[in-house]
Amino acid sequence: MTMYWVSEAKLAQFLGGKGGESTYLPVSPNALGWLEAGQAEASVEALAAARTGQSPKGMFFPTAESVGRYGPAAEAATAVETRPVVLMGLRACELRALKYLDKVFLGGDFQDPTYAARREAMTLVSVDCADCRETCCCTLVGGRPFATEGYDVNLTPMDGGFLADVATDRGRDWLGEQAASLREAAAEQTARRDELREEMTERVRAQNAEFTFAAADDKPPPLPNDDDASWQAFAADCVECAGCTNGCPTCHCFYLYDQSAGPEDFERVRTWDSCLLSSYHRMAGTVPHMKPTPRPRLRSRLANRVLHKFSYSPEQYGLLGCVGCGRCIEGCLGAIDIRRVVQELSR
Repeated sequence: MTMYWVSEAKLAQFLGGKGGESTYLPVSPNALGWLEAGQAEASVEALAAARTGQSPKGMFFPTAESVGRYGPAAEAATAVETRPVVLMGLRACELRALKYLDKVFLGGDFQDPTYAARREAMTLVSVDCADCRETCCCTLVGGRPFATEGYDVNLTPMDGGFLADVATDRGRDWLGEQAASLREAAAEQTARRDELREEMTERVRAQNAEFTFAAADDKPPPLPNDDDASWQAFAADCVECAGCTNGCPTCHCFYLYDQSAGPEDFERVRTWDSCLLSSYHRMAGTVPHMKPTPRPRLRSRLANRVLHKFSYSPEQYGLLGCVGCGRCIEGCLGAIDIRRVVQELSR
């Protein structure tokens, strides 16, 4: 690894991209979402703000995409756009989420070709958290507000610029010829980075002090089964809006449907789905003894979502499905706080 000092002005020069490369980064000043560099709202200033309200999951796993066509004149496969993209401003929680999605889409017997193509075309530039939102809780699930792996380049916001940790050849290629004009970080700058990281970690811990559970990939919290009546206390506030699953960077349930793509051709489309919806896993058929859905009760669907994060995922992938970003809390119209759910029901 090589550490450089990069001024804000110098970093802005990297936003233009090179050779057809596109760069996306958080929107300033509120850092609600992601925009391609060159648009007025996209700025390096947003890198020092709290994490975005919108998860970058859609950059790898779009909300809707064609996965194939069939018919007399249609090709079975659908071409995937794989132009080089730099995604700048990822936080440690989002890199953990990406590691989780890699397990889901690339780690089994079948690798998702569209996800793999986008993943391969992406250069990841992460940034230490210099601020946080009230719902950020990475320290409760074994995380920290700074990345230690999974990035090509990691930036630490400091006075007047950033400390850049170059971890991969792809990261060095991103810096390109401009690396020659950068000076290596001094020992006191590296020490200051460590101080800022510790201060931010303590801040996140302090705002979550009322929650006493501590979950980890190898130590999930004990939670009741999905048929336990205790889930009802929280399910009563759920309005099935799917805001939690849409905002979550690790939720990956999808729905497939076919639509017409021509006089005799058809297209298969994949869209995001949500396990909170009453239509989720609904089955066709009118056999009297068959249920139209395996989870007709909302409390069971809410339980399934939380258990998937904290019980099923550690068993299946060796990773928690929750990275502590807090987006599900922000997006919940019923004001359900997953920290409180785990705190109360793991007792």
